[in-house]
Formats: sequence, C-alpha cells, structure tokens
Amino acid sequence: MEKRLSYTIVGTFVIAITLALFSFLYWITKYGDNAIEHHYYKTYFTESVSGLSLDSPVKLRGVEIGRVKSISISEKNSEEVKVLLEINKGTPIKKDTFALLDSQGITGLKHVELEGGSKDSPLLMGDDKTKIPTIPSKKSVIAMLYDSGESMIEKLNVISEKANKILSEQNVQYLSNIIQNLSRTTTFIDENKHRLTEMFDQISLLKASVETNFNAIEKDFKSFKDSSSDLIEHTKKFEDKLTPTFDKLGRASDQLGDASDMAKLFFRSVQKELDSGAFNLSDIVERNLQILNDAAFSIKDTSLKLDDVIEEFKQSPSDIFYKVGTKIPGPGERHE
Repeated sequence: MEKRLSYTIVGTFVIAITLALFSFLYWITKYGDNAIEHHYYKTYFTESVSGLSLDSPVKLRGVEIGRVKSISISEKNSEEVKVLLEINKGTPIKKDTFALLDSQGITGLKHVELEGGSKDSPLLMGDDKTKIPTIPSKKSVIAMLYDSGESMIEKLNVISEKANKILSEQNVQYLSNIIQNLSRTTTFIDENKHRLTEMFDQISLLKASVETNFNAIEKDFKSFKDSSSDLIEHTKKFEDKLTPTFDKLGRASDQLGDASDMAKLFFRSVQKELDSGAFNLSDIVERNLQILNDAAFSIKDTSLKLDDVIEEFKQSPSDIFYKVGTKIPGPGERHE
C-alpha cells in the first residue's frame, strides 16, 4: 500500500513538473517576445493570398523582420485583401518600400517580402499617430504570369493557326516545287556557266561599243551645234549687209514718189488753167518753174543712186552678203 502511494506521489509530481514545463514553453513561445516592441503596417493585395497564413514571416531583403498579424477582405474594396504586418521596431520601412507575395520553396506556403527602400528615401509614416501606415504592394511574378497567361495562350493559338495554314499540304507542295525549280536552275547554271561567261563578256563589249558610239554622237552633235551657230551668225551678217541696200532703194523710191507728186501738181495746175479758160503757157511755166526744177532734180538724183547700186552688184555680187558696211556717224559722233 505504501509502495502504491509512493508511486502515486512520484507520478503526480512528474506530471505536475511536465505540465509546468509545457506551460512555461507555451508562455515563452507566445508571450516571451512581448519584450520586443513592434510597429504595425498594413498592405493590400489584389491577387490571391492562398498559402499565406497568420504568423507567416515578413522579410526585408531576405531577413525576417516580423510576421503576419491578420488577414481579411478590405471593407472598402472587396477585390483587395488587407494584410496587417507586425514589424520589429527599428526596421527602416521607407516610402518607396513595396510589398509582394513570395513562395517558400516548393511547399506552396507564402510569406510577405518587402523590397525597395532606397537609402535617401524618408521613413514611411502614417497621417497621424493613431493611423497605421500603408505599404504599397505589387503583383508577384507568378501573378503577372497568371494574368498574362490567357492573352499568351490566345496569341499562341493564333500563331498555331497561322503555322497550320503555312504548313498546309498545298503550301508544302508549293515549297517542294520551288525547291525543285531552284535545284534545276542551279544545275542549268552549273552546266552552262561557260556560255554565261561568254554572254557576259559580249555584254561588256556591247557596253563599250555603245559608250564609244555615244561619244561619237556627242562630238557630232557638238560640231552640228557649232555649225548652226556659224550659220546663224552669217545670217545675221547677211541681214546687216542687206539692210543698207534696201534703205538705198527705199530712199530712191521715196524720191521718185516726190517727183511724181510734183509732176501731178504741175499737171493739175495746167488742167486748172485749161478749165478756167485762161490758159497762158508762159504764166503756167513761170509759176510752176520751181516745182518742175525740184521734180527734175529728184528724178536725176534717184537715177544716179540706182546706177550706183546696179554698178555695185555688177562689180561684186557677193558684197551683198559679206561686205561690211561703213556706218556714217551722226552729229556729235566720232569715227571708231
């Protein structure tokens, strides 16, 4: 009986010590870190937080700096998940720090990774002492791949359809025919390369001949241009030589016209005397003697000029084309 009592006492004592030890470990685990002060931050994720749980670690550049305190749906936006972070005091959370979800190995569990936070950026503070600061979030690589997965699949489907069209039996047959034609063409070129070389040589000779003929044509054209210039110059000289001769003939014609007008005046005067019935030849001649003298002088002068022109033609008919006329200077001009 005494042995059973001693076993009971010993067993009770061992159980009590064990419970006390477990209680102490539990207290240390849950409340022992209360001596470390914390700051609280919140962040919002638009992607799924599956794999993230309470007490999941929060890391900054791979260093664990806190844990997830709570996870809930945002009251203001049902598409966002609100995550409250408990961060060790003294951890520098900057304004340009951002949060994203990261996986822990291949287990599927997730933690919050803080990145960014440049040296010169100020610390992230709330609007007032009671408001919790908000750390902006970004989508993880997996979330971005997931979001773009549908569009990528659609593009791959389009590419696959186009590839199927390109690689259709008809197009494959076309490609086969093209390859066969290329093979025959290369074979023909290889068999007739000597003829092709001769043909290219003949083309080179033809090109040289064309260049030579073109140069000759260019020279002939230049010669024709010079001859045309000489012809135009001779034509201008002919015009210059012929003009004085026609001027002489014109002046002679004018003088003949003047003599004719004077003769008409004389005969009109005679006719007038006859019509009046007082015809007196001596009076008529006396009154029109000056007119008759002028007419006779004009006729004589014209006759002399015509004789000079005719004599010039007789002596040298070519002077009408090549003789250089001498210009008579006007009043106040000097001989050159």
